[in-house]
Amino acid sequence: MRKKFLFSFVVILLGLISVGCGNEKTAETVKENPTTSESKEKNTNESVSSSSESTDPLTANQTAVPTLFIHGYEGTEGSFSGMLSRFETSGWGKKALTITVQPDGSISETGTWQNQSDNPLIQVLFADNKNNEWNQADWVKAVLSYLKNTYQIDEVNLVGHSMGGVSSFRYLVTYGEDESLPTVNKFVAIGAPFNDFVTGNEAQSLDELNQNGPLVISERYSDFAAGIQQYPKTIKMLNIVGDVQNGSDSDGTVPVRSGLAIGYLMQTNGLDYHEEEIVGSQAHHSQLHENTQVDKLVGDFLWGTP
Repeated sequence: MRKKFLFSFVVILLGLISVGCGNEKTAETVKENPTTSESKEKNTNESVSSSSESTDPLTANQTAVPTLFIHGYEGTEGSFSGMLSRFETSGWGKKALTITVQPDGSISETGTWQNQSDNPLIQVLFADNKNNEWNQADWVKAVLSYLKNTYQIDEVNLVGHSMGGVSSFRYLVTYGEDESLPTVNKFVAIGAPFNDFVTGNEAQSLDELNQNGPLVISERYSDFAAGIQQYPKTIKMLNIVGDVQNGSDSDGTVPVRSGLAIGYLMQTNGLDYHEEEIVGSQAHHSQLHENTQVDKLVGDFLWGTP
């Protein structure tokens, strides 16, 4: 049974103003969803139900392994700035660098790297924030190569929202076994459309999706299926999806079944995978990286003390 976080509000806020990356889409196949109101800018597939009131404090395990945060389509520095600020306030990590990648793969940075062991946080920005996932995968590679060569960083974690999650996964199935690059220990995808936006899977139950994979697959998903053997078996993955519970079975942009479709490939290949579903009004696509329940899931997964 999927894990559900039920959000109870005394007053439902009308006219929700979204923040972050906005209506994210792949450069060629995603059309703006008219239902959204966003501004542009374990080895298991099982989850256990839980109350959204679970706010147990996180005892963060402090390490020197940096975590990279990768925005989605049309994302900006604002896409993850709120989450990073909350992590710092909670003492879960400390922002060290902001790295900007140009279309030619050249890199500039702000901030200071001091080899700290306080869960350093690195924000990754793409100067061309509307490009496709293949180029973005190459840019992720460029960032990791830069960190390796400049700061001798050997291990990282990746967190990607929407297309940032898709591009990170494409990086992993393309370059994940390149020993000249830092090893990826943990990967978090938030609201990522792994099976793109194909239609025809709406009536498929989630149990059937987990057991047999999607009925209709996109070119993206087919590519992932072909490359899944290249995905490093040591990586632990957390996949977070949202359902606004308005009858769309989506977070307002990304269908739940598209986000969870990757679980079938992970499970059938014996890879370390866990998925969580956030439900309610704050499960909207552009609100997922502003959601404190998502913060807790990400923090526990990356740094929680067993």
